[in-house]
Parts: sequence; structure tokens; C-alpha cells
Amino acid sequence: MQPARPPAQLFMDETATGDLVALDRDVACAARGLHRWRAALSADPDAHAEEGPLEGVRHVASKSTWDALGRLPIGGADAPLIAGLRRWVYALLQARLAHADEVAWARAAAAPYGLVEGENPRRVSWREAWRDVVLARTPGEAQQRLEAAAEAGPHLAPIAVKIAERRAEVARRLQLAHPWEPIVGVPARDLRATASRFLEATGDVASSLRAEQRHVGAGAAAILHAAVAREAGQGWPGRLTPRWLSETFGSNVAGVALELPVFPAAVGAASFARVLAAFGFALRVAMASRSMPFAIAQEPGFVAAHRLAFVFGALVADPDFYVRMLGAGRRTAQAQARALTRTTLMEARLHAARVLLAADEALAPRELFEEVGALLFGMPLDPRLRGAWPRARDDEPARWVALLEAAALRENLRQRFDVDWFRNPRAWSDLRARGAEPAHQPVDEVAVGAAGVDMLARAFEKAIG
Repeated sequence: MQPARPPAQLFMDETATGDLVALDRDVACAARGLHRWRAALSADPDAHAEEGPLEGVRHVASKSTWDALGRLPIGGADAPLIAGLRRWVYALLQARLAHADEVAWARAAAAPYGLVEGENPRRVSWREAWRDVVLARTPGEAQQRLEAAAEAGPHLAPIAVKIAERRAEVARRLQLAHPWEPIVGVPARDLRATASRFLEATGDVASSLRAEQRHVGAGAAAILHAAVAREAGQGWPGRLTPRWLSETFGSNVAGVALELPVFPAAVGAASFARVLAAFGFALRVAMASRSMPFAIAQEPGFVAAHRLAFVFGALVADPDFYVRMLGAGRRTAQAQARALTRTTLMEARLHAARVLLAADEALAPRELFEEVGALLFGMPLDPRLRGAWPRARDDEPARWVALLEAAALRENLRQRFDVDWFRNPRAWSDLRARGAEPAHQPVDEVAVGAAGVDMLARAFEKAIG
């Protein structure tokens, strides 16, 4: 693609609106290209390391374009488009400057740094070690794989620090208070305060669940192994396929062009939670209005898509879903929903941990890393994991806001369309209407505040019983 006019010439004549439309097209092209490149890089770092997905549209990822957009009037009909474009230019600028670091992380994650001991010792990569934690047949095997991941951790942590330093430097040059500011518009200190509050509020129920699992061992490996929920298999199909989603939700998804990832093998019921979450994310993205400018229809944090992902992912912890959609008896439904509530609670607490441990310009303090590990797993994590896991992703603040807001959305759907909203055509019409709205919406201050955190914590306590 040929670059559009240089940023210095943008928005400086009477055709500013036309320039904005052209810029929006280029932003859409850049965003899609970046998404494809990241997926390809993760699968094969060496094959795609030299590719530059933003070089052909470099002007959409530059400080000059950011500044030019900032000089435009903030009122008027173009205000939403200008704001949306500025968010995307910021995200793309961060991504362009992170190219070498992303390549370095992908290569380090694929390198055989970890050693799996046993009768047939072998070297594995960071990605292989974590995959094998999930696939492990016993907590003991999971512990071996976790140790292999920990051995690889020190090779990844310095890259994470470099990424954090760069993001913070870019934010400073753009006169932003924090790198997260344009993504969600909530101060980082407030997000961390809610993450800390959530870990504290769910501490007792997490401790009680760990006590129930003492027979399988203690620590992160045992908890991660149990979270796969192999025992909650009744009603689920033998294989994970898009066809299962189509058959489950029927005509409600007819005509919706979903871009779904490659599904993993079904290891336990938690595999279906991930697929349902991916379905919810893809559904919200696909429902966006095609007549709306890209920068309004989509936003770089994908808060709305993550929010719907959490709503659909949580169906595995809903007894009514098992009864109405999987044909399970009420007793089985309640038992399996409780098992998956354990899984979703662990995932939610991991999200909170990532927000707390997110490095601004250095590794999280050792004391904080040990404290958060103990809160999550009843004992500190292997110190070699510090900086590498749990690691905040670029969109971590958006995921955290979405998680807190998802509880209110789920309750709204249940109240308006009954407990089986997921098979009510009127609920799906409502979701379609929401999907046609601008992606960026004001943050629900109640949901993302102390009251919302406490409501989510109480929901987990009630589900666990």
C-alpha cells in the first residue's frame, strides 16, 4: 500500500473530513495487518521476524499524526472519529516501536530453554512448557512442566522490562500520565487498587477451595492442573469445532461472519470455557457496524469484545447452561458449574495479578511478586518467573475493565431475558444492537469501582456455596 499524504500535510486544509476518512481506512488496514503478523510471528518467529506490518502505512503510527489529530477541534460531528483515530494511532505507534521487542519475545518463547527431567529428559520452550502444564495427566507432571517454564523465565524477563521501559518512554513523549491512559481512560493507580481489592475480597473463598484440593497437592502446579476441570466432562462433545458452536447457538448466529482462532484439543471442561470466550470476543467484533468508520466501530483495547468474551466464557459456570443447552441433570449441572467456578475464579484472580504486577519501567518488586503469588496459590511462585509470568499484556487494562463490567452485563441479560438468555432470540437482538454501537463507551464507574469489585467477589462466593 502506498503511504497517504505525509502527516505534516494532514488536516490542514478544508478537506479535513476527507483526510480523516482516508486515515481511517489506513488505520483499519494497519490494525488488521498487525493482527495477522502477530499471529504468524507467534507460530513461527524466524519466518516472520523481518516483516514490518506497519511500514507501508507508517504515517498511522507516528507522533506527528498523533499531534496533528490533537490540534483538531474537539467539538463537532467529527469529534468521535478524531478521538477514535487518536486511540488507534497511539496503539499502532506503540506497536511499531515495539517491533524488535516483540520479535525478541517470540524467539525467546520458542527457544528450548527449559529442561523437563525424568526418564527421558528433554529441552522444551516456554510455550511448550505451558502447553504441557495444561496437558499434564497428574499434578506431579504439571509441576515438572512448571519448573521447565521457570527455567526459561529469566530469558524472558529482561525483554519484558525493555518492553515496559519503551512503552513508558513513548507515553512520556506524548505527555501522557501512563501508557494505559489512552486504552481505557482510567488511572493506573485506580485499576491497581481494584485489582488489589479483588484479590483480598476473594481471598477466603480461594483459600477454602485450596483446602478442598489438598489431596492433590499444594502450590501453583496443583491448582493449575485442577483448573483444567477434567472431572466436569458430562454433556460436552468429544471435539472442539466451530460446528459445535453453530449447533449450540443455532439460528442466533446465522449470517454472522465470525473470525475464530484455531481451537485447541479438548483437555477438560476449561477448554470449552476458552472456546466460548473466543466466540464471545469474535461475536462482538463481527457485530460491529460496517457503515461506521473503523476507528469508531472498533477500539484498540477491545473492551466491549473482552466484556462479551467474559460473559460467554462464564457460561461454563452456569448450571442453567448445562441443563438447557447440554442436557445435564440438575445435580450434575450444579456440580460441574461449581468446578468451573473454581476455574473462572482462578482466571479472574490471575487477571488481577497481572494488573498488579505490570511493570512500568522495571520488574515488579520481589516482595510484591511473592505476596501476589501467595495470594494466588497459597505459597510464593518460583522466583525465576518474576517478570515473565503472570505478565501483563498490552491490553491488560482493557481486559480488567471488561472483566469488572461483564458481571453487570450478565446480570442485565438474566434479568431482562431470563436465566436462559443465551437461547432467547430477543437477547441476541439486544446483543446485536449493542454491537452496532460505537465500540468505545464511557467506563461504568460503579462496576469498575469498589462496589463493582465487591459485587463480583460476592458472585463468586455465592456460586461456590
